[in-house]
Parts: sequence; C-alpha cells; structure tokens
Amino acid sequence: MKRTLSGTWKALSACALLVASCWAASPDMRVTIPFDFNVRSQHMAAGEYTVKANSSGTLLIQSEDGGSATFALTIATMSRGPQSQPTLVFNRYGNRYFLHQFWKAGSDQGQELTPTQQEREYALKLGKPEIATLVAGAARPAR
Repeated sequence: MKRTLSGTWKALSACALLVASCWAASPDMRVTIPFDFNVRSQHMAAGEYTVKANSSGTLLIQSEDGGSATFALTIATMSRGPQSQPTLVFNRYGNRYFLHQFWKAGSDQGQELTPTQQEREYALKLGKPEIATLVAGAARPAR
C-alpha cells in the first residue's frame, strides 16, 4: 500500500513539473476584450485578460481581476505567413462572440478552438459569422 501511494505521488509530481515547464516557456499576452464572449461553454465578461498558450495546444484565459479563468483545448492551424502581433480571433453571431483562434507574434502557427454545439446552433440560425480580431498587448515574462 505504501509503495503504491509513493509511486502515485511521484507520478503526479512528475506530471505537475511537466505541465509547469510547458506553461513557464510561454509568455503571457494581455488583451482588452470590449465585449462578453464564450470560450467553449464558459461565458466571460468584457474586460482585461491574460492569455497563455502552451506547447500541448492548451489555452489559459484569465481575467486580470482574478474573477474568471478557463482552459481550452485547441487544434493547430496555419496562416500564409508569420503574424506580426499576437491576435485573438472571434466568431460573432449577432451580439454573441465565440473565441475561435489564437495567434502568436512571429509565427505562422496558431491555435483554433472547435465550435461548440451552441455556436453551431447560432451558425444554423444566423449563417456565416462576422470575424472580430483583437490584437493582444506586448508579451511579458511568465509569472
């Protein structure tokens, strides 16, 4: 029993270090989002946000006031050329915004969120979304 518990703690510790090292390598991006939006099924209020992307395709979106945060799994996507600035792309249906893509500055590789059932329902009702693009602020060192 003791040996199993010890092995479990060692495995969990190794996983925690791996996750922490993935996040530590990624700089924070700050962005002011002037509208309420959804990240997957999580509603987020307009405001100042920090966005971090790690090497495993996970985004962390966290309000600067600490009021809300969420993770989102993404899939890789490519652009025709490197992005000049870090950018968030939203799909807009009427007055509803859904986070769709995240692009790092200097890279042609981005991260894309798959549409939720709710977003697909809006697309069926309202058709093709309008695209809203926000440029993030300068990168700052990870905390």
